[in-house]
Amino acid sequence: MFGGRSSGYHSPEGFRDAAREVWLAPGRFFRRLDPDGGWLKPALFASAVLYLNLLLGELLQEVWLFEFNYGLLYAALLGLPFALILAPLLVAGLSALVLTILDGAPSRRKLSPIFRALGYASAIGLVLWLPLAPLVAVPYGLYVATVAVKEVLFIDWKRAAAVTLIPLGAVLLIVLLLTGFDEARQLLINPPGS
Repeated sequence: MFGGRSSGYHSPEGFRDAAREVWLAPGRFFRRLDPDGGWLKPALFASAVLYLNLLLGELLQEVWLFEFNYGLLYAALLGLPFALILAPLLVAGLSALVLTILDGAPSRRKLSPIFRALGYASAIGLVLWLPLAPLVAVPYGLYVATVAVKEVLFIDWKRAAAVTLIPLGAVLLIVLLLTGFDEARQLLINPPGS
């Protein structure tokens, strides 16, 4: 048990139900998320979100350009191991950064609950393959990640926002610096066929 909660956790952890809850009722979802539920389900959840983005983005591009080639096959075959490795590493890295900013170093007691919460918070990424969707999903994702940290670690809004938005803001700034303003704008608009 973490933070003195009762053992009455009721957040769904199936893909569809968890995604719906994270999108529509993030506070309730994270408040009811079992902090001792293990790493596997949220790691697979985040991997599935990344994999679906790869597949659906490639499919949209092929349909939009009416140019069917091996891109979708490559995305399907090479994207799966890529997503299975990269998504949990990104969630773990973000979890460690959040706890480092909050406490000075990640602790074993808090790492698992925050990993679980941020793994499920990745549900906001389900729409990133759609044109213009990142314009709404990125700010909403920042909000949902803040709610996840607040509810799981039992901290106030100000601290939750600081420890969540500092690392996520740094990632967005790095993307902006590496890609340049025009490319970053293209990532947010996400036009098919670009």
